[in-house]
Amino acid sequence: MPNNELGDFQTPDELAAACLRVLRLPEDARILEPTCGRGSFLKAAASLSPCSERIGVEIQDDHARHAPTWGSVRVGSIFNMRLAGDLPWTSSGDLFVVGNPPWVTSAELNRLGSSNLPRKENFKGARGLDALLGSANFDVCEYIILKALSELQAEPLTLGMLCKTQVARNVIEYAASAGWPVASSAAYRIDAKKWFNAGVDACWFTVALDRLSPRSYVTAVYDDVFAPDAAPTSRFGVVGGLMVSDVDRYSHVRAADGKCPYEWRSGLKHDASDVFELVAAPMPTTRQGIRLDLEENYVFPFLKSTDVFRGRHSDLARWVVVPQRSFGEDTASLKHRAPNVWSYLSANAAELDGRKSSIYRNRPRFSVFGHGPYTYAPYKVAVSGLHKTPIFRLVTPIADLPVVLDDTCYFLPFDDPTEALMVTATLNSPECVDLIESLVFWDSKRPLTKRLLARIDLDRLPFDRGSALRVASDNSKSLGLPFDQNRAEGLAGGFRREPAGALF
Repeated sequence: MPNNELGDFQTPDELAAACLRVLRLPEDARILEPTCGRGSFLKAAASLSPCSERIGVEIQDDHARHAPTWGSVRVGSIFNMRLAGDLPWTSSGDLFVVGNPPWVTSAELNRLGSSNLPRKENFKGARGLDALLGSANFDVCEYIILKALSELQAEPLTLGMLCKTQVARNVIEYAASAGWPVASSAAYRIDAKKWFNAGVDACWFTVALDRLSPRSYVTAVYDDVFAPDAAPTSRFGVVGGLMVSDVDRYSHVRAADGKCPYEWRSGLKHDASDVFELVAAPMPTTRQGIRLDLEENYVFPFLKSTDVFRGRHSDLARWVVVPQRSFGEDTASLKHRAPNVWSYLSANAAELDGRKSSIYRNRPRFSVFGHGPYTYAPYKVAVSGLHKTPIFRLVTPIADLPVVLDDTCYFLPFDDPTEALMVTATLNSPECVDLIESLVFWDSKRPLTKRLLARIDLDRLPFDRGSALRVASDNSKSLGLPFDQNRAEGLAGGFRREPAGALF
């Protein structure tokens, strides 16, 4: 997506002008463009507000030579500047911070060897496993927006930035947690493919800070920056300390936004599909057509998120090798307990030992991740984390073996088929779908997350109990599962809360 090592897109004049029209710039405005490039926004500001004072900051000399036509340009890195004190303003009009910061992450810049980065830090304080798996990586555009809002909030200001919609959400969520004086905000959709040939959901994001106004962390969403006077189509933002995608839809099911009575699990992660995933022919067979004779208890039916979403959750299409019962368990004993499995893994040691994820460092050889006793539960209520419709499937044993799900799935494990049937029916209820739809952001790379699913309080969900009982009973017949009507009715009145140390 980025077109050079700094990850910048030069903004077309037509788009820059449309964005600034939304702000209704006063004649005496002070306008700062922190990463001005060739000065598209300075140029638009000069046209819309000729008497405004305009300052740009740009690190690239070639770009900076073009921008002074439209304002004063300072050559240097925005990361090394104090925005509240280093800019030589000569007027005192309302402050506007505008532009199009780089749409690139710190990790992408590091891979490209760019020096255009702030100092090394765990941005926004990611800790533990989240930091290890990549949450400490940050979006440079987001960093610049937060830097501007943080350093300039002592006075009223209006910020307008082109950014990915995900960045806009992150900024509002962070502003709410930090208690910043956000008076209003809006996101005007743009066609990023048309303007920048970028396949992302993007917007013109505006934020007004004013310490004298009531604080609001709800952002109005408009369909088109070229039609700013149209009514907003939805609102996202922080309600009661929690981020929601549709504030108005959320209001009807807000009571169920709490804590799920069960713990959601994610599926198996192995990072070596050519080795661990085998074709069901029906015996375990490599992709090269070699049939394998592997010991029981180490090979299980395997489903991916697309299988779950498409309703192929009863089909035996793949096997997966699981060399440990839980993460971190010793594997050296496989030489004696399962010599065929050990021989097969050893024959593929080069690929397995070369896995790059740090999660495998200093772990037993041939380790996999994301499994435990819950992996082997006979019944699993599963959902795809990648697809844009929340469909929950009851996964039952295949070939008399528990099914293992991959790491793009989330699931709840059960021993009791009646409980699994009732939970499946409840999660697929219209009321639960409403709650999910009001929380999820479908433009995310992985829309459904474990964190989001953990917010579904089934006991406070205003679903139709009678309908859920009928659906669960009908499903039990189609799946050939036993169904205890009395137990089901009890569950409809309240699902269990897991005791500490529960098996799953």
